Amino acid sequence: MATIEFLKQELAGLSSTDPLLELSGALYGGSSLVLRHGGALSISFTSKSPLIMRYVLSLSSHALASWQPRQALLSRAGHKLSFSVDLTPVQAQQLFSGLSPLEPTQLERRLRGKRAAAAFTRGFFLISGYAAVQGTHLEFSCSLPVGRRLVERSLTSLRVTHGSQIRRVSEITYLKSRQDIMSLLAAWGASNSLVSLEELQLERYMDNQVNRSVNAELGNLQRETMAVDVLRAAFHRTDRTCLSSRTIEVVQARLRYPDLPLSKLADKMPGCVSKSTIHYHIDKVLRNAR
Repeated sequence: MATIEFLKQELAGLSSTDPLLELSGALYGGSSLVLRHGGALSISFTSKSPLIMRYVLSLSSHALASWQPRQALLSRAGHKLSFSVDLTPVQAQQLFSGLSPLEPTQLERRLRGKRAAAAFTRGFFLISGYAAVQGTHLEFSCSLPVGRRLVERSLTSLRVTHGSQIRRVSEITYLKSRQDIMSLLAAWGASNSLVSLEELQLERYMDNQVNRSVNAELGNLQRETMAVDVLRAAFHRTDRTCLSSRTIEVVQARLRYPDLPLSKLADKMPGCVSKSTIHYHIDKVLRNAR
């Protein structure tokens, strides 16, 4: 798979299938949602990527018209972009239209659907996700237990096998199977990253096939070398007056061409010689040496 930056850029550039659920996922992923008195809401995001920042802003763009001047603040500190906005209770209700991420129980029921689960995890991953280049690891960093629960509910709905662990102050939900990661990318619609991972999987399969073939050839070569060394030592110890001229001829040919298979070795000797005949004469020398 391509780099994590490539994957996140692809996800941020895709059309939203469910903007509110993606925004809810982004909120939980960034732990950036604070409930104020009377239902007012504070939302904030920090990112190094302008593309991700534009993505977050676009998810709530339909509410921008009702925000008052100076209500939202976009600032820059070094390489980081920060966005924050304080919503009144009415604006918060307008933004989420009854699907408030402040009600995890209600949200969890929605996440039983595959489309909703894909949208939520996509938004969550964009803010606090990580994926290994090799496509062997993908994780969601959850600062809040409720966030981890919602992510795991979504992954279960998508039938993706996952695990969890506590790492410092975060609860990590992770995927280890390349097939599960590919299934999740497909659910997100990240076709470019999916193709890249499929190509990587095929490349690794081919590499493994080549390695197995090479290892098998090396193993055969080592066994043949050891067998020839044993035959050479046995031939030196054997009283050759007890051996027929044919046996001596076969053994000397074997020692002269140690790398040849027996089918090819037969071509190096006069007359019609079969593989079983070569075996017979070699075994005769080995028995005499013992």
